[in-house]
Amino acid sequence: MKNIETKWLQDFLTLAELKNFSHAAAVRNVTQPAFSRRIKSLEAELGLVLIERSKTPIELTLCGKQFKTTALSILQQIDEEVSRLAGSSFDGRHTVRLSAAHSISISLLPKLHSCLLDPQLNTRLSVVANEVDDAVELLIDGKCDFLFSFYEDRLQVAPYRSIYLGRSYLYCVSAVDENGEVLFDLANSDDVPCLDYTPESYMGRALHRANSKLTNNTVCSSSMTDFIKALVLQGKGISWLPDYAIKDELASGQLKILPQREPVALDLYVYRYYSKLHSSCETMWNELSKICPISELTGQSLLDVSQ
Repeated sequence: MKNIETKWLQDFLTLAELKNFSHAAAVRNVTQPAFSRRIKSLEAELGLVLIERSKTPIELTLCGKQFKTTALSILQQIDEEVSRLAGSSFDGRHTVRLSAAHSISISLLPKLHSCLLDPQLNTRLSVVANEVDDAVELLIDGKCDFLFSFYEDRLQVAPYRSIYLGRSYLYCVSAVDENGEVLFDLANSDDVPCLDYTPESYMGRALHRANSKLTNNTVCSSSMTDFIKALVLQGKGISWLPDYAIKDELASGQLKILPQREPVALDLYVYRYYSKLHSSCETMWNELSKICPISELTGQSLLDVSQ
């Protein structure tokens, strides 16, 4: 068994966050030489190089990135066990930290309730819904166990693992009038008001890669799918919206797809680090892998919203 001190783990996590030995040593209230020795002791005990010291600011090696998740998990489990013994824990439940793109957290996570809220797991979920890039950073920084998001090149390789949830599509949609007819018709006008995604947002980048454009009459832009959806429903303009977020509105006739624009594909994934997680997280991961792609939850493809 490795002879690793918990203070070494805390040292390592502080260094991983601050990326500077002197700053991390100050936060940990030790001298820099002593702090460096503790980091080297951790590396020696593990038999791994965790820090790329030749770079400024310092970076974690591939092993360091994986071990960061392990260190966080170990310290979290220790804290939970101490709290349980002290009688202040949440019924001995382990907290599973989820990060998700905002629209996914609202529209898709509830459909995964059989995996995420299984009473037999004895877990408590902590869900952070965020902009896509911010949600991704939480996983990279080791601040969540699972990330529910879209395809990301950098998360498709080590030290990450992924489960494919299914393919979604962005559809060009319009609200309807009292007779059920679309408020805006691209077939008859090139000056239709549109609600765009900001260029730096994930949806904006996806549409740019697909060379998909609405019109030149942009009346508002945002990175938030739900905000754009609300404006579309109010009849402020047309926009691209993901099928999973508008399924009910299409079924009820509140929104209609404009066929003049081809849908844009979006692949959905759940990501994690390769490092071993708490047993309840591992069980949850295994259950997710059994039921995905997510279309199996409802017995139909996400694409069926257009039919």
